[in-house]
Amino acid sequence: MRALQFLFKTSPAILLLVLCLRLGSGAAQDLVQGVISAKLTIDPVENSTNYYDVTVTVKSNVAKCIVVRVTLEASNNVIFPYGNFIYTACLCEFSTRNLFWEIQATENGIIKAKAEVVSEENICPSDEEIYIIVYKICIKREIIIIC
Repeated sequence: MRALQFLFKTSPAILLLVLCLRLGSGAAQDLVQGVISAKLTIDPVENSTNYYDVTVTVKSNVAKCIVVRVTLEASNNVIFPYGNFIYTACLCEFSTRNLFWEIQATENGIIKAKAEVVSEENICPSDEEIYIIVYKICIKREIIIIC
């Protein structure tokens, strides 16, 4: 009963503001979460021991071009024999991009992939309209390597 008394004492404008903020933030988060999706996979390299191919598949879920940066983080026992590259790519109109790394792990470890939408110039073709993201979008995936 006291909760109802509090609601009646509160200004209707404040109640409306709280309701709009609750509804608006939920809709905005759904929009932001749906811009890109990412998948992390790891497969052993044939005819070798302790070498693995890591693939991050990034998919655009919007009808315009976006710039995506993909990085990997790994535990200390994971080695990148050819380098731990940072990929920046242009994804246009629901396209998908596969990005590859090769790693070496002699014991168990953790690989984390991060795909984020960034605003960076000269990545997409100049004649394409770039989708500007108001919120920073970042998707993280993690895989445990068991040797």
